[in-house]
Amino acid sequence: MVVEDAIEALIYQAAIIGFFCALITLFGEWLHARRVRETRNLTFGPDGPRSWTRIAPLLRVLASLLIGFSLWILAHLESKPPEIDPSKEPSQHLLIALDVSPSMYLEDSGPQRNIRRGTRASEILEAVFQRLDMSRTRVSVVAFYTDAFPVVLESYDINVVNNVLNGLPMEFAFNSGNTELQQGVEKALGYAKAWPQGSTTMIVVSDGDTVSGSLPARLPLSISDVLVLGVGDPHKGSSVAGRTSRQNIQALQRLAIRLGGIYHNANTQHLPTSVVRSLAMAVPSVEDQSLLRDLCVAGTGIGTGILSFLPLLLAKLGRRSTRKDTAALST
Repeated sequence: MVVEDAIEALIYQAAIIGFFCALITLFGEWLHARRVRETRNLTFGPDGPRSWTRIAPLLRVLASLLIGFSLWILAHLESKPPEIDPSKEPSQHLLIALDVSPSMYLEDSGPQRNIRRGTRASEILEAVFQRLDMSRTRVSVVAFYTDAFPVVLESYDINVVNNVLNGLPMEFAFNSGNTELQQGVEKALGYAKAWPQGSTTMIVVSDGDTVSGSLPARLPLSISDVLVLGVGDPHKGSSVAGRTSRQNIQALQRLAIRLGGIYHNANTQHLPTSVVRSLAMAVPSVEDQSLLRDLCVAGTGIGTGILSFLPLLLAKLGRRSTRKDTAALST
């Protein structure tokens, strides 16, 4: 079970606990109503209680539900990330096929189209890294240009991966020429063959400025998701090595279709949350878990506040004012 499924299961368990607490409180309110029925006039006078007091039992039931649900979540949410054991066999892999050709240094990316394509790629990948549970995930990076070779294999240190993505001049390790996108993807897939079935998410990052090539007829069984990210301005070309380069959307879309994956133009737009969450290796982000924790803290506070202040409100404002009481106060 992935962590996101575990969170959903925890919410389901908390809902059952909250409902059970509400049932117990509802049963107690029913017994209480039976016992005070005969002494109602002695407590509140002949005119009875104010009309608003009728919702008091429902407020106590709601408070019990909120407290039960919230406390169960707070008791089972992890207060800190699990420790990473490098010797432990990972259950998930993230495989990145990274274009490191000279065209990735062109500055036509980002909302203002003023940052490098490679820099934009690292910014987009950061959204994926934030959802990695590194205690069970290993990251591999295969760089490609005129050839392809692995830069990082099965790393549990996300800082090492970030260093590779942020400005490491890997294009000098290749001979000059045309970008072999398909060959780079094929070699990257070769490293995934030994991994467990359905354990790998593959992300291809490129501007699509490539020559034609071939792909394997069948993906390794380890591949569960494929995401193709395009960077570079798809409309206005920039000059590099005596030619014009722009993002080739059609080539990247065809690649995504052949790999059975999703293409996303990441040049100016961030990854949609729905796309990131759909990846098999994705887990709830820190922001998601913090929001859940904050909501549960607020729920506990609201429920406790209701149970604390409701008796005071009933004592002070629950009884109707009678003429006799008014006369007694005037004297």
